[in-house]
Amino acid sequence: MSQPRRCVVRLADRTRNALRQQETEMRRHRHSRPKHRVITSSESQAPDLQEIASRARYVGSAEHKRYPSPAGNPALRSDASECDPRYTDMEIITEVLRQGIRRGCVGAIFEGGFPKYVWSWMDGQLYEARHINGPLGTYKAYRLEQLEHPKDENGRLNWEEHDA
Repeated sequence: MSQPRRCVVRLADRTRNALRQQETEMRRHRHSRPKHRVITSSESQAPDLQEIASRARYVGSAEHKRYPSPAGNPALRSDASECDPRYTDMEIITEVLRQGIRRGCVGAIFEGGFPKYVWSWMDGQLYEARHINGPLGTYKAYRLEQLEHPKDENGRLNWEEHDA
């Protein structure tokens, strides 16, 4: 009689573990936004990207940091990519952001006159910057894995050295 009970307990453990794994997968993919990852190809009705770039700035997000920064006290989310602690100079990161805008590495969606998404290279890694709910023109950014790179039909991401 004790053997069937052991089987039931093992089955319950497997079911519980499977549910936990499924919940983890759902949480991990909840913040994925693959549908927006397309660099706009529209040259008609294009806004003045030079002017927009001059007003854009990187402010960062504490949700991507384990260390204090100008973005605030660290508050790394479990599903967020972690920022490299070497990148603390907001002026350099702002210039990388502006270079992406000037090169037209932007998505089609604009918020308050600014592209919602901008892609730029830094130290050989592609970063996605997202316009945040703060002052107009402010962005946070995070590194993308190769499989997350945006669709780029016009080759705007083909910067000579993949570096800013």
